[in-house]
Amino acid sequence: MKDYSNQNLKNASFVDQDLRYSNFSNSDLRGANFTGANLNGVDFTGIKTGITPVKMVWMFLVAMIISLLSGYLAMLGGRAVQTLLYSKEEHERTAGTLAIIITLLFIGCSWWVGGGYAIRTIMIPIVIFAFLAGLIIYWTRISTGKGMFYLGLSLVLIIIMFITGTIARAMAGVLSNVLFFIVAISGILFGRSVGGGIGTLILALICGFITKRALSNVQGFYLLHGIALYITGRFGTSFRRTKMANTRFNRSKLRNVDFSYTDITLINWGNARRINCIIDNRIVTDKK
Repeated sequence: MKDYSNQNLKNASFVDQDLRYSNFSNSDLRGANFTGANLNGVDFTGIKTGITPVKMVWMFLVAMIISLLSGYLAMLGGRAVQTLLYSKEEHERTAGTLAIIITLLFIGCSWWVGGGYAIRTIMIPIVIFAFLAGLIIYWTRISTGKGMFYLGLSLVLIIIMFITGTIARAMAGVLSNVLFFIVAISGILFGRSVGGGIGTLILALICGFITKRALSNVQGFYLLHGIALYITGRFGTSFRRTKMANTRFNRSKLRNVDFSYTDITLINWGNARRINCIIDNRIVTDKK
């Protein structure tokens, strides 16, 4: 039996070690790697787990940059639609109205069955059709094809905005709410009109709500689940392929812990709470 209690063990490696009945109570195990270790009977009471503060800061900075890009793209998409709506040509105004209707349909589908499915089945076919129709209209000289090109462009920008915005929130973890406002504010700052700013704010809020829903284990949000799995598995505390019979986690807040390929049925959870933990290849967060 070894005593590792009340220690700073951030990023420590215990790979494949025999740690049966050891004491890690009240230690900081953020970023620690226990892959393949024998942890039967180990006391993990009151431990800290998850991503180290330094890595969290770097991830948040990257996520913030992605969020700024997301806000900028939202502004461009909004301005493309606005250009169509304010056009003197009736067919271009119609294309602008279609862009709004398609965006609302995309948002609704993303909410219920996942953004990936909505992009594949709704947005990509419509974007391809819009660009092809624009080319045909231009080549046959029926018109300039501007309306269809702008329609396709606005939808592409909205797709990228949703992808970048949701990836940023998934990366930022507990700081993700801050990115809610970064996306919106960046879009408003980049925009040149009040209408564009309001549109960006609405898109940012909707994007955030969809991401929150995606990370709550709703089926269909495979992209975000994959990102969350990678972040936790790569940067969090790893208990992959460990033996954990009668292991105790009393009074622990288990954040970003990877329990992949580990039999958790014999663990004594006590009053521990699991937040963004990988169990059976899915992200698990206990209800409060």
